[in-house]
Amino acid sequence: MKQYFKIAVVASALMSVVGCQSTNEETTAVEQTSEINTPVVSTFEALQKQYNLDKTVFDSAAEFKIYSEDSYNLMMDEWNEAKEIYLEVEQEPALINEEYSMFSSGSYSAKYIALIKSANLQLDKLKTYKNKADTVLSDAIAQMNYMQSIDVAKYYPQDFSSLYNQYKALFVTVIEEDIAEAQTEQAEFLTKAKVIEIDTSLTIHVKPLEKEFSQLTQKGFKAIAPISYGQTKAELEKTKKAVQANNRDQDLIADVVAKTRFQLDHLKNMAAEVKLLKAVKNGQFEQSVLEFENKLLSISQAINGDDYRDQPLRMQTTEILSAVQQMHAINNTADLEKKIKELNSEIETLNGTIEKQTDARANVQKQVLVLTQQLERNDNLINNLNSVIATYKAKEDAEKATVNKEAKEANEAPSDVEKQTSPALETVQTQEAVKEEGTTTTTDNTKVVPVESTETKVEPAAIETTVNETSEQVKTTDTDIETK
Repeated sequence: MKQYFKIAVVASALMSVVGCQSTNEETTAVEQTSEINTPVVSTFEALQKQYNLDKTVFDSAAEFKIYSEDSYNLMMDEWNEAKEIYLEVEQEPALINEEYSMFSSGSYSAKYIALIKSANLQLDKLKTYKNKADTVLSDAIAQMNYMQSIDVAKYYPQDFSSLYNQYKALFVTVIEEDIAEAQTEQAEFLTKAKVIEIDTSLTIHVKPLEKEFSQLTQKGFKAIAPISYGQTKAELEKTKKAVQANNRDQDLIADVVAKTRFQLDHLKNMAAEVKLLKAVKNGQFEQSVLEFENKLLSISQAINGDDYRDQPLRMQTTEILSAVQQMHAINNTADLEKKIKELNSEIETLNGTIEKQTDARANVQKQVLVLTQQLERNDNLINNLNSVIATYKAKEDAEKATVNKEAKEANEAPSDVEKQTSPALETVQTQEAVKEEGTTTTTDNTKVVPVESTETKVEPAAIETTVNETSEQVKTTDTDIETK
């Protein structure tokens, strides 16, 4: 029991100490939070949006490392911690408004925003350093970029490592506001870097040629073909000097390297021919000379059909060269003039074709416009005709209805008159029977006159005239369309 009591006392004391420390840390954290005055992110969607923006910024900030490694490392530490907080909230979004630590009253979101703000402060410092260094150390930066582009570290790793450390020191000097010292150190850096740059260019372009030439020397090519060997050596030296003086002129380097490569191949071929001649037994060189002469004959026969074998070999080659030059001069002049005439003729033909096509296109457009207008007029005429026919039919139907009505009324009227006049007829007949004098009584016969309609009738002739005119216009339009 006493042992347990002692353990409880010790634990209580430790808790009191920890409580004091946590209170101080909590107070400090609250003070830092109040000083930062960060915005509140209360929803996971808002935090996610902020995280995506921050990730884009900090994941592409590696270029700022050269300007101050300390500030860069501090910035990345803050960003990595903020990233861990976000990943925790991403797994459990309900944590966003929970307290991040038992030693502080800030939530996960507040802690994240505080870390991002601290990282942004370091990023702003790095941007300030960059603006200053890019101005003061512009030559050194350009030099280092070029050396990295030709991969100096691949050929001279130790020298490049030493040079890069010197390069980084320049930025430290700029941050320390010692501009004059930075410029002096930059000049030293550029001198050393230029030497390594030239050595790298020679290693890339000239060293393979020197290696091949050295192998030919070891095989005895100097003794086999001394003249060609000397030409190749001179061309190699010229290439080396050109690369040293113009190590960034890629076109020039490609040209001089190609010339040296040509000389090396020429040296190999010449040595091979010399070896063949040396291999001739008993000094019987006639067969080799005849083969060479036959080759010259095949060339002259192909050019102009001449045979120069009655002359020395040197004269044969001279005559062949002269014939080739004449052939080229004649062929070039005649061919070029002929080609120019053909091209000019083609140009004129094409111009004429273009003009015809342009005129034809304009005429077609005009015809299309005229036909479109005629079709519109025909449509209007057809519409008017349909309107007239509809009106005529309506009036005709109205007239028929009126006539039918009047006829019906007329048919019903006589029956009523007969009913009204029958008593009078009977009286007349009685009077005629009584009267003996044969007195005759006359009565007037009443006629029913049909009532004519006073409504205006549309004459069929007018309709026929309108139809005929419209038909004539439609026929004319169709004829024009077919003709065009």
